[in-house]
Amino acid sequence: MHNLSQILTDLQFSAVYNILSLGLAAMLATTAFMLASQKRVLPRYRQALVVSAMVTLIAAYHYFRIFESFKHAFEGTTGNNPHAYNVGYRYVDWFLTVPLLLVETVMVLALVQADRSRMLSRLVPASALMIILGYPGDAGEKWFGLGAPVWGALSTIPFLYILYILFVELGKSLQRQSERVRVFVRNLRLLLLGTWGVYPISFILNMNSDPNSPNWNSFMARELGYSIADILAKCAFGLMIYAIARTKSFEDDADFRAAEMKDA
Repeated sequence: MHNLSQILTDLQFSAVYNILSLGLAAMLATTAFMLASQKRVLPRYRQALVVSAMVTLIAAYHYFRIFESFKHAFEGTTGNNPHAYNVGYRYVDWFLTVPLLLVETVMVLALVQADRSRMLSRLVPASALMIILGYPGDAGEKWFGLGAPVWGALSTIPFLYILYILFVELGKSLQRQSERVRVFVRNLRLLLLGTWGVYPISFILNMNSDPNSPNWNSFMARELGYSIADILAKCAFGLMIYAIARTKSFEDDADFRAAEMKDA
């Protein structure tokens, strides 16, 4: 946690303030859309949309907490007990939402039970481990005497394992999907790879910052990077999940497709 009081410039404060506000609004709007769109897909795909709404709702709550923590840190009291910015809110959010992102990816494809269970039993623990290992380095903690570079490297191991499952093992199951769905899933995985790639870059930008004399440009870059990546990895990702669910609903049921096209 960092004391930001009387340290950030007006530009730095405004940039972080505005991106956190945008993140909160985007998460709430996406949650509302996902819940309102349930009847636009067949029942077997609605659970994936519910999980997507859970992701953005959890993120919206934590963005509110992050937003309040940031305001209190900058506008905090002086003296011996200043308010502090708590980066832990992001990691609690990711600890809950990253596994759910992977769950909705697998669920929307309506894989056979055995394939779905096999993938989720490995993806969910790996994603949780990735977040747990990343937290000490980002928070400036030296757990077990290990610094940020070591924690960042350890966090990368489950990250690479997740990518292996998504790009290799999940790829094998796509042969049973239509060409249109395969294109959507390829784009989904690329979006996930691109947005998740922002997190380590933002982590590295702030990795060597001295907690007693932080580099506030690095702090601002980290917060902007994390927030933009969150919006893409949760909101844009959720909209792509909706597009897949919609496409598969049309492919599964010609009557449903006709009714939806007529309403449109």
